[in-house]
Amino acid sequence: MRMGKRRVTLITAVWKRHDLTDLVLNRFRNIKAELADMINLELIAVGSEDAKSQQLCENHGFAYVEHDNMPLNRKYNAASRLAQESNPDAVYRIDSDDWITSDAITNSLTKIDEGYLAVGLLDLYFLDLPSFRLGRWPGYGFFNNTKRMWAWRNRGKTVGVGRCFSRELMDELGWEIWDQEQELSKWLDTNCDERLKERGHKIKGFTMQQLQTFAMDIKGGGENITTQTFSNLRIKWVKDAKSELYQHFPKEEVDSLIQLSQSIN
Repeated sequence: MRMGKRRVTLITAVWKRHDLTDLVLNRFRNIKAELADMINLELIAVGSEDAKSQQLCENHGFAYVEHDNMPLNRKYNAASRLAQESNPDAVYRIDSDDWITSDAITNSLTKIDEGYLAVGLLDLYFLDLPSFRLGRWPGYGFFNNTKRMWAWRNRGKTVGVGRCFSRELMDELGWEIWDQEQELSKWLDTNCDERLKERGHKIKGFTMQQLQTFAMDIKGGGENITTQTFSNLRIKWVKDAKSELYQHFPKEEVDSLIQLSQSIN
């Protein structure tokens, strides 16, 4: 283990939904500031809208790389490869519509220090932005989903929100988390899982409680969200979304999210 301050590189990808992306990148920048005494958190974003996405990312202190939006695996790999330059102990991958608390990063790094090559979450919250409904999804377990066979096949699978990869594993992957040969528009998490499986590895899953974090996938910031998306997942809706979020995130950040929700309507 390296002495001195630890290095983690966070990678994300941005595309449209600029108002929401702005709040998410701000969350990541605030995490960087929160962790500054313990961890040197480098921020990398890949975007596809030239100056527009570049400015948005650089405004929040991100190193920026431009890439075509499709195929998505190649777009994300551009950020993954760039991460090698910062010489990190681990790479933390998260989308630009996800909020996490800083404990997700520190505690994932602790697990990697314990010997796991990759760490992810088994459960998460969904926020439906237009209605501002917040609910916890217990993950890919047998009883958590109406599609039982699908759930059974995916048991123990980690969610895509906040996956942490050790330096050792990144070296083995040639600093490409996804298969560069394929042309994917979705199923990135599955592609990553298969890429690890081919090498005899699996992402070790922990619950939010085990990593002492709160992780949330924000839906409806621009893409079409249907009630169908939620109905296949057995989500336990929180009675008071706002007070729950105020417990985990700075008030001004939550207020900005509430304002964005109201502006969508």
